[in-house]
Amino acid sequence: MKTTTFLCTSLILLLVSTGLAAIPGMSGQDPDRNLENYIRETSSQKVYLHLNKNNYTAGEVIWFNAYLVNSVSHLPLKEKTNIYVDLINSQGTIMERRLLLAENGVAEGDIGLPFNLPDGNYRIRAYTGWMKNFSEDFYFNRYLYITNQDYANIIPRAEVRANRRFNRDLGRMAETFEIAFFPEGGNMVQGVDNRVAIKAVDLLGRGIDAEGTIMDDNGNEIVSFRTVHAGMGYFELRPEPGVNYQANVSFLNDRHRNVDLPPAQPEGVALRTERKEDILSVRLHVSGGTHGDFKILAHSRGIVRHMESVRPAAGTAEIAVPLETFPSGITHIVVFSDNGKPVAERLVFIDREDELILNPVISKVEHEGNEYYGIQMEITDSKGNTVEGNFSMSVIEGNFAPPGTGSNLLTDILITSDLDGVIENPQYYLTSGKDMQRELDLLLMTHGWRRFSWDDVLDGKEPELQHMPSSSISIRGNVTDPAKNEPVNNFQVRMKVIGDNNGIYSTTTNNRGDFAFHDLMYNDNFRIEIGSNRLVGDYPPVIDLIGSKVSGFEYTPNVLTREARIVQRGNNWGRDRDAGKSPYAVIPESTRTRQNYGTPDQTIFIDRDKITQRSVLDVLVERAVGLQVQGNRLMFRGPSSLNLSSEPMFMIEGSQVARDMVLSMHPRDVDRIEIFRGPSAAIFGVRGAGGVIAAYVRRAGDMGFQDSKEHMMVGYHSPREFYSDLITARAVIENEEPSGRTIFWNPSLAAGHDEDNTVFFPASEISGQMKIVVEGIGSAGELGTGIFTIQKK
Repeated sequence: MKTTTFLCTSLILLLVSTGLAAIPGMSGQDPDRNLENYIRETSSQKVYLHLNKNNYTAGEVIWFNAYLVNSVSHLPLKEKTNIYVDLINSQGTIMERRLLLAENGVAEGDIGLPFNLPDGNYRIRAYTGWMKNFSEDFYFNRYLYITNQDYANIIPRAEVRANRRFNRDLGRMAETFEIAFFPEGGNMVQGVDNRVAIKAVDLLGRGIDAEGTIMDDNGNEIVSFRTVHAGMGYFELRPEPGVNYQANVSFLNDRHRNVDLPPAQPEGVALRTERKEDILSVRLHVSGGTHGDFKILAHSRGIVRHMESVRPAAGTAEIAVPLETFPSGITHIVVFSDNGKPVAERLVFIDREDELILNPVISKVEHEGNEYYGIQMEITDSKGNTVEGNFSMSVIEGNFAPPGTGSNLLTDILITSDLDGVIENPQYYLTSGKDMQRELDLLLMTHGWRRFSWDDVLDGKEPELQHMPSSSISIRGNVTDPAKNEPVNNFQVRMKVIGDNNGIYSTTTNNRGDFAFHDLMYNDNFRIEIGSNRLVGDYPPVIDLIGSKVSGFEYTPNVLTREARIVQRGNNWGRDRDAGKSPYAVIPESTRTRQNYGTPDQTIFIDRDKITQRSVLDVLVERAVGLQVQGNRLMFRGPSSLNLSSEPMFMIEGSQVARDMVLSMHPRDVDRIEIFRGPSAAIFGVRGAGGVIAAYVRRAGDMGFQDSKEHMMVGYHSPREFYSDLITARAVIENEEPSGRTIFWNPSLAAGHDEDNTVFFPASEISGQMKIVVEGIGSAGELGTGIFTIQKK
């Protein structure tokens, strides 16, 4: 992080949740108390994934380490907590998913990329169950392009067309420019100096160079402006009463546009902050008839750091707050009027220079005639004290700066996790050795604060918390009566984990038809069988598992999105029915009501818990439609054979057997009996001339239910041991560099000079330059990121 303090502005507050309930005892006159109560009830979490690199090729492995902290304190969460990681393609389908169990704020994982994974744009998102109570904007997101040039030889025709449409849409978005104006503090105010930020972008959010002039409604030029970084800039304006203003804008491609500025308010407060040595100055300019006392509140991640009342004299008021009052990161400055309403607000970025200092000690050693690199990490705080915590290290050879990179643990935790929208190259703003005060100030003037809405805080409202922190697997679902299209309450549902003789569970639905199985602990993917009895009327209910959808997630094109490369089939194209399909998109298959010989004329389901008959013969006599008993013989009514007297054919599990084998079976051992007669029995040929009675035995996992379905579930991921990339990423198009090769990955790096803390890898793996990336969090919440480059000699 840089050694300066950055001042930032925010204009937009976004409501992050719906379904609000009142918190008793709150008052709009006490914003500090209201805020602390709100944060105490809704304190969320932040997840960060350290990926081994930024570009991948199908067939490689995404190695990652997950870091989980409290969103307020940034301390690692000590409690065991589930972390969910999804790899989502540009159509919004989950292609891979992982479930991790974090302990002490860390968990390691990996995602193997199949060789038939589609070439294209992807989003990796990570979140916890508790974070599901809030907006998905709070999830960790990383956008990347996964290359697979061989996919051209198996790509379905529909995907080729979709890629062409995607590129056309992307091109239109890249060629459509917009400009927006962001008055400091929230509104332009008449009669005082206002600083107004500008943001010129294409529809992907990529900054565009622009310049222009501000004109009044008489055509007079008032002030000119020009973007200075990533489409951002600012100008100063003192709006006059009764005058409207317009911007005459020229974009980089000589396109011109006239845009109206936001109207200036006749009364209000203009807010401005400045850093003066070790002091943060907050100044108010009051315009028009605005009067009375004001409260200036400064909080960092929901913790009030300073609050002071002021009464403007001659239209101005100013306070000075020591910078040491605030922690590193974003601080939110809010001005409240005497009736307790927010009238101006602004963000500031405070740098306490307390990031971890990471220093690699690199040596060469020989062992049995082979040369190795040895790396030890010195990790200290800003005072030189050795720090313990969770750290991970990646060593990469190859392409060090692939397109779309530019974020790390520091930028994610301190900046982007609290701001709205996708930030273009956030790492730029915390580049060591550069004074980025102006650029970072502009960034936060044009991106909104998104953690909460002051209206909710002051009204005593909080999100409805539907998800609790979890450290086990829960399987939830819903039971619906398809005939009535309404939930089925107080209805028994059972579940068996296939392959686990002890994994049989039972529960009942609530008054909304919901059910849940909690406190499950299974590793990797596992199959379950969900079963139930039939409803009144002898038809099965509809049982849906919550969260089993694999599509419908959002992928919004942004500054990191690239054109799809494959827009036509390859020369060696061959059909691959699994190409492009998600392994989680398999439709659950009914394992209990499968029709092996077409649709029977009657199916008799046997409820093991309610059966009273002693044999299948008794069941048939009582329940089989059209069955006649003549002495010791069974026949169906009607001319069912040439001599009108043939007995049915009897079958067990699809094989013809002697009649007594079926008739003497105990009903508790039978799942169902299917009856075919007349035309329905034609599939059996001459053997079925008298009809067919087919019995299906109850399997061990059937649990005594008439209907059940199998589902594939995601259990806790078992991380594999790291191995170097088995393939060297190829150039995906002519003259393009490869994606780089991971030659070492350590998700649990230890610090210090102890020989046991030294990591080794063969020098023969290195052909030229290599990059070492170390990231992690100290036990007291200290953040650290280090990037080091080594040239092999």
